[in-house]
Amino acid sequence: MNSPLKIMFIIIDRNKTEKLLLKLSEVGVNFQHVFRAEGTAKSDILDYLGVGHSEKSVILCSLTKNTVLKVKDILTRDFDILKKGNGIAFTIPITSVGGPATLQILSGMNIQGGKL
Repeated sequence: MNSPLKIMFIIIDRNKTEKLLLKLSEVGVNFQHVFRAEGTAKSDILDYLGVGHSEKSVILCSLTKNTVLKVKDILTRDFDILKKGNGIAFTIPITSVGGPATLQILSGMNIQGGKL
């Protein structure tokens, strides 16, 4: 089954967080949560892996199938995420939620089916 909702995890340099959150809002991503993260590897290991900057943000957001492609385009075009060391992004399908209110929040829909 192809789930209509997905959770996307994005890990980027912390100094790019605000710009990304703005871009996500522009394409209709209404549920976003940011965690501050820090690398634990030694500097030489970080440099070897191409992620020398250790202050990161982990962004979780819920997306519809249509929005996933828009976000992938933003990450590729504006954040060069395909280049080593610029970040990581992946999605996980949402197959179940804890009630209609949760589904409404994650999908951006109100009770009548319109956008929030």
